Amino acid sequence: MIVTSNLISDFEKLFRQKLQLNNCKLKKKKQENNYEIITPASDIFLMSWGEFPEITLVYQPIGIRTQQTVIYEQAIRAHIKSCVSSVNKNSDSNLVTVDKES
Repeated sequence: MIVTSNLISDFEKLFRQKLQLNNCKLKKKKQENNYEIITPASDIFLMSWGEFPEITLVYQPIGIRTQQTVIYEQAIRAHIKSCVSSVNKNSDSNLVTVDKES
């Protein structure tokens, strides 16, 4: 059985770095594979996935959705796409073979 090790961890590190460029914060939620992204304008986006890399990003309607919100959403989606692409390119070097216990 082949297991992709550290794929999600690598994605999370890279994504966190890209978000910092936009002064956004990434908070890991208690539920597995669920994150909260907070923009400087106090907009909140929820990011999650069941099967990585099929990532869902949802705007959490807290206040008024402005043009700035749309710009942040576009940037976040671009960061997700770029990070997934980068991690997938490097995934060949992260593959580990795991033997089943008898």
